[in-house]
Amino acid sequence: MTETMKALVVGENKTAIVKEVPIPKNYLPNQVLIKVDAVAANPTDWKHIDYQIGPVNSIIGCDVAGTIVKLGKDETEAKDISETYGYKVGDHIAAVCHGCSVLHPENGAFAEYVLVDPALSNKFEPKSTDGFESGKGLGDVIEGGSVIDSFEKAATLPVSLYTAVVVLAINFAKRIEFDEAAEWQDSESTLLVYGGATGFAQYFLQINQLIKGFKNVVTIASSKHESLLKSYGVLENFDYKTENFLDEIIKKYPKITNIMDAVSSMETFSNSYETAKKLFINEKVQVVNLMNYDVSKIAEDKRDESKVTVSSTLLYLATGLPVPFGPVTVPANAHYRKVAVENIPKLNKIINNGSLKSISIKIQDKTGLEGAAEAVDGVRTGKNSGEKFVVRF
Repeated sequence: MTETMKALVVGENKTAIVKEVPIPKNYLPNQVLIKVDAVAANPTDWKHIDYQIGPVNSIIGCDVAGTIVKLGKDETEAKDISETYGYKVGDHIAAVCHGCSVLHPENGAFAEYVLVDPALSNKFEPKSTDGFESGKGLGDVIEGGSVIDSFEKAATLPVSLYTAVVVLAINFAKRIEFDEAAEWQDSESTLLVYGGATGFAQYFLQINQLIKGFKNVVTIASSKHESLLKSYGVLENFDYKTENFLDEIIKKYPKITNIMDAVSSMETFSNSYETAKKLFINEKVQVVNLMNYDVSKIAEDKRDESKVTVSSTLLYLATGLPVPFGPVTVPANAHYRKVAVENIPKLNKIINNGSLKSISIKIQDKTGLEGAAEAVDGVRTGKNSGEKFVVRF
């Protein structure tokens, strides 16, 4: 193997450029080197560039699917990885990594090779001989609702799916077990998911149903997604384009005690908070967001901490490392790491038995790093409505 590779890195003046860089060397115990076969773009990618969180020359990208080329840094680690995860060279895995990282800028998904933590990965079995979606070419759409059996589908999993699992386990205190549960963990209260058709929400709703978490779930999304959402156990969907949709939800479902803001824009977060205040009866209503927002994002005259509690998640903490964000560093969180590494490997069961269904995918017109740059820009400009942008390598 050569010592260098091509990667998409953060350039000067909030740009993304292709650059020749060294293939990353193992910097944590038991890392796996994979050859990249497909990647998916996420909002966090462009935000790290535009908000200058990721340092110049850091490799972009978090969602990856590929083929294992090396286990660990030596024979001892290779044996440990093989015994713990059942991995071998040549296996196909989906994994998450911290792209645009301050601590390890030399590693990211949008490259020819990437180092991943096997505890934050899942094995899958491609159906076709080359691993890519059969009968689909560049620019095509892969409809959602099928088994995870290609590089493209697998690349959509890590960020959205792993976040969903950790949120259900930590923020909503649900057991993550995929054996047939006799009873729902919560059959009394109602959960509201704001943005039910996002990639995160589609995996969140599926996991919630498979673990029998919340029995009663309502969503906010375009009405065109209604049949899909109901197939994931949703009682009712409210179209955000309908006048007074939030008031209708409050009137019809007064037992909502948790709101999952699956969009996590300032608008949806503010709406979620206001809705939570109105829903309060005698138990605080929790609003969970994906942007590390706390109550300080709500105007002082609109806050009521006696009625609403705000919590968030940050998947980067699954690495077990501190996470520098501009002037702030989020400290390492041992509990978050523990929950992630205990529960993410359990997903192998539902990925490989067909229980977990894919989301809708748009294969980018261009391949490799050029396609990755195109995908980042597409997500930045909101062209990915209802679809995950995936790039073949």
